[in-house]
Amino acid sequence: PLGDRTSPLGELNWIFTTVTDTIAWTTLPRATFQRYFRQDSQVATLFRNFLLAERVLRGLGCTPVSHPKLPPTAKHALWESWDMAVDMCLMQHDALCRGAAYVPSTFFVEQLRAFEVWLEFRAPSDCLDARPAEHLPIVLQVLLGKSHRAHVLALLARFLDLGPWAVLQSLSVGVCPYIYKLLSTEDPALRAALVFIWTKVLA
Repeated sequence: PLGDRTSPLGELNWIFTTVTDTIAWTTLPRATFQRYFRQDSQVATLFRNFLLAERVLRGLGCTPVSHPKLPPTAKHALWESWDMAVDMCLMQHDALCRGAAYVPSTFFVEQLRAFEVWLEFRAPSDCLDARPAEHLPIVLQVLLGKSHRAHVLALLARFLDLGPWAVLQSLSVGVCPYIYKLLSTEDPALRAALVFIWTKVLA
């Protein structure tokens, strides 16, 4: 089922949502991203599917059209990560049919590591220009799972501590619903990071 992120189909759907959100976040104006990928879940699903359709159809020599018109995203580098995730899942098909356990994708681990490296070695210009921090939608999506939640919150806290520009980017990508939902947690390992993040948002 799509809702089970530990199943092959559920995990692929999770990765697809993450990839398309990130492509939209790094390609579209922020107001457009907010309107079509955050305000309504059904509209967001429609536009995520359009991004995939655009990639497939352009590969077949067709030119898909949307209203409003979106910039081309078929050559975005993150599609390669999507291809890899699909390939890794399909390679397990025969073993799964024989009853073997599903081996989860390494997509989220790799992307979190990339964000961690960016935090460590970012250039000063990354904090001053208008470019979005590319991994923010991925970081938020990983919060939906439990396995990396503590690590993700620590990375997000480090990011928000970079300054008001980082807080504004987090707000524009939609951080509040994710953090607000977790504030009721009783896990002491998460509380400190959650309180720090929420304080930064409120400030």
